[in-house]
Amino acid sequence: MVRIAADMTWLVGRTPLIDLARLSPPGSRIVGKLDAWNPSGSNKDRAALGMIRHAANSGFLKPGGTIIECSSGDLGLATAIIGRRLGYHVVLTMPASIDPDRRNLLLAVGAEVVTTAAAAGMRGAMARAEELTKATAGAVCLQAFTNRSNARTHEETTAREIWADTDGQVEAVVVPIGTGGTAAGCASFFAPLGVRVIGVEPATSAVLSGGKAGVHNIAGLGAGFIPDILSPAELSEILTVTDEQARQTTQRLMREESLLLGPASGAVTCAAITLAKRNDEAGKMIVAVLPDAAERNLDHWINETP
Repeated sequence: MVRIAADMTWLVGRTPLIDLARLSPPGSRIVGKLDAWNPSGSNKDRAALGMIRHAANSGFLKPGGTIIECSSGDLGLATAIIGRRLGYHVVLTMPASIDPDRRNLLLAVGAEVVTTAAAAGMRGAMARAEELTKATAGAVCLQAFTNRSNARTHEETTAREIWADTDGQVEAVVVPIGTGGTAAGCASFFAPLGVRVIGVEPATSAVLSGGKAGVHNIAGLGAGFIPDILSPAELSEILTVTDEQARQTTQRLMREESLLLGPASGAVTCAAITLAKRNDEAGKMIVAVLPDAAERNLDHWINETP
């Protein structure tokens, strides 16, 4: 049978599961879902494609229209490559402090980059995205933190794939919390099935756990506020991970499992290991959603020598 994708959007999703045998504590089984294997190298491809399709199908985004989003990370790249492939103009707003290499990559794929004051952080970039949307005829701002189609996409794809590929044997799913889409989508799908969904956030910015926003070095996690599309009460539990724990586990993924993944994947795996060590988790299958790749984190602390 011929299997040829019509374009790169056909390659989004259907990411594989892999046993993390060397990282699983004795008597436990941790399985990784390699969402870093999406075309742009992160699970954000799912959200970007889902939100763009929803905007187009709803009539808000016209052919050849403009997509505006605030993102300095994986979501920005996912929006850029998918939006451009589908024929849209893509404008991304981000703080001026963004790494030049990331900015150049976005420019290379055809996105327009608008920088905002570094001191204003991501909230300043979000405000600028809203301003540009109002000033641009026919423009659509995806607003991943408030866009319900973000969560719906993960419910219909990420969660459903995990259930199908484990033949319903999964008993707990550990997810990253960034925009909240993966967590909210998995929680919605798995709640009726009795499968627990555990969220992961940085220990120094544990907002969903009731703490205060703070500085951390785990890209893709911990926006510093609770996303509108996610209620912490929807999750069975929220685990926190320190920068150092994430770094060490990311290195273990590389050196022991030969998986070239990023810091958010290290954080999620660390949380899954913590969960698996509990006595009542013995013999249960735990799936960890691994959202990011190593390639765009080569200058990150994950590569420091212990």
